[in-house]
Amino acid sequence: MKIGLFSGEFEEEPGLPLTPLIDIIFLLLIFYISIGRIQQIEAQLSITIPTAESGEEIERSIGDIIVNVDAEGKLTVNYAEMEIEVLRRRLSRLAEISPGQSVIIRSDGATDWDDVVAVLDACTMADIWNIKFAVLPLEE
Repeated sequence: MKIGLFSGEFEEEPGLPLTPLIDIIFLLLIFYISIGRIQQIEAQLSITIPTAESGEEIERSIGDIIVNVDAEGKLTVNYAEMEIEVLRRRLSRLAEISPGQSVIIRSDGATDWDDVVAVLDACTMADIWNIKFAVLPLEE
């Protein structure tokens, strides 16, 4: 097909635009690296997740805050150990910035219930109500 441009004419060659495809490939690569890093952080913590018959698989989003409570009651968020007061302040700031924020609590099966209740209380005081518990399905 000939296209006239000002005074000259040139032949348009059919082809596939590569720039948008390269952009999409890089975005997908960044996405999968991010998700892989989040899963790696969770897998490296030595927590024995309890099992539940009624557990459902949930849709996770990148903004989920994962609070780990180990058997001794230590709180860990993104490899950083923190006290309950620090967690409460951070959750309050996060709830102001992002209403509807979700928190996933991963507690060890041997964790004292008082430590888990302290995390629930911190979420309540921060006005965070979208709380999920991590459990594994029962093995048959």
